[in-house]
Amino acid sequence: MKRILSNLNSIAAVLLALVLVQMVCFIALRNPVRVNLSGRTFYELSEKSLLLLDELENRVDIYVFFQEEHALFRDIENLLEEYQYHSPNIHVEWIDPVRDPARTEKLASKYSITDEAQVVVFALGEKSKLVRQADLANFTLLKNRREPTISAFKGEQAFSSAIHGLMQEKTPMVYFLAGHSERRITDFDQMKGFSKIGTTILNDNLEVKELMLSAESRVPEDAAVLIIPGPTKIMGSIEVEMIEEYLSRSGRVMILLDALKETGLEPMLRRWGIGLRNDFVVDPENTLRGIDVHIRRYNPHPITMRMQSIVQFILPRSVVSLAQSEDENVAEDQPTVVPLALTSEKSWSETQVEESTAQFDKDTGDLPGPFSVAVAVERGASQKMLDVQIKPSRMVVFGDSDFVSNGSMVGGNEDLFMSALNWLLDREELIAIAPKPIEEVTLTLSRKQLRGMFWINVVGIPSIAVGIGLLVWYRRRK
Repeated sequence: MKRILSNLNSIAAVLLALVLVQMVCFIALRNPVRVNLSGRTFYELSEKSLLLLDELENRVDIYVFFQEEHALFRDIENLLEEYQYHSPNIHVEWIDPVRDPARTEKLASKYSITDEAQVVVFALGEKSKLVRQADLANFTLLKNRREPTISAFKGEQAFSSAIHGLMQEKTPMVYFLAGHSERRITDFDQMKGFSKIGTTILNDNLEVKELMLSAESRVPEDAAVLIIPGPTKIMGSIEVEMIEEYLSRSGRVMILLDALKETGLEPMLRRWGIGLRNDFVVDPENTLRGIDVHIRRYNPHPITMRMQSIVQFILPRSVVSLAQSEDENVAEDQPTVVPLALTSEKSWSETQVEESTAQFDKDTGDLPGPFSVAVAVERGASQKMLDVQIKPSRMVVFGDSDFVSNGSMVGGNEDLFMSALNWLLDREELIAIAPKPIEEVTLTLSRKQLRGMFWINVVGIPSIAVGIGLLVWYRRRK
């Protein structure tokens, strides 16, 4: 009898343990907690993405058309798990175009997908956004390798941008000025065209359109940003007045200027505290071909706070902040000019443009560096009108337009341009999400270390196992 009671007691203890385990599993399933013990933050979402997910009130369906053998598959999978963990409104469905052609065809027809492989679709109600493979990573072609390698993962930036675009009630309109031999978003030429950056802007949940000011009475009211992409002809005074009038009504303008080109914008820029010289900047410490300048230094600003890559300018001109006037009658809402991209201490402003080889010569008007080749300008409301909420006017001026042409989208060029555009659009939540570089971990061992590993793994560990086995056998014989 005592033995039966003991057995029943053991069975009851086991059943209670099973019930306890089930209860713990149930609670954990309903209240999951993720802890990163790896010491890496590769897949952790930024604060801006977390705030975006907190504001998400409606269900977002994500359809992933990536095959498991793709190089980005695990990165996408791990990142989307983070999105799902932080928001119950994120629903993910994985579709293999090869194994499930019926489902693939149905969704491709619904969301107008032309290439059904290596794309991610975000859908909220009737709205949808498409993220392609090229939007998820930076690819670099290394020597001795036929296929490009992934240098940085941009998944969080692309996914948060898509969700942000679905949450927007109205798509912002970005106008590209035309009519003064500017660069065109319809031009596919590698040297002069802007078609790639136009496509990038479209993929970032924005509308893009060209604007001829000569046919307008003012800059359209729906203009979220006006981009002036490298004009080579002088603008009329009336057009310049229209641009400045747009700025005065809390407008947002991006200007890309090239060296040795007069545009007619110079007087307006001076009034906004920006100085231009008839020069180009030479930086022998940061160049490969002599005509290019690699930017490695950035001033603290929302545009540059996440810049980690080198930006390559081609014969940039200096764009500097003019000294603030000490006149007491200066308006209280005087523009604030912040240099963004800086050359090195060994750079100089070259004025002898006819010379075939540039050399620093202070007698000819050359000035020593460093110089800024890009500035951000902001002008807000007067201090006397603090009770009135007025959207500030903003402007970004680059001393080069080549850096985002079709053939120059390398390094951090696109990132700097898009960060500037997002700042103009008040989309700081997207600026703060930087691409995450791929960390390659390589194990390098010396001959001595290899020999040590051989003796430990091939001789030592098996010998211990054999010794323990012989010891057990010997004790059992007794």
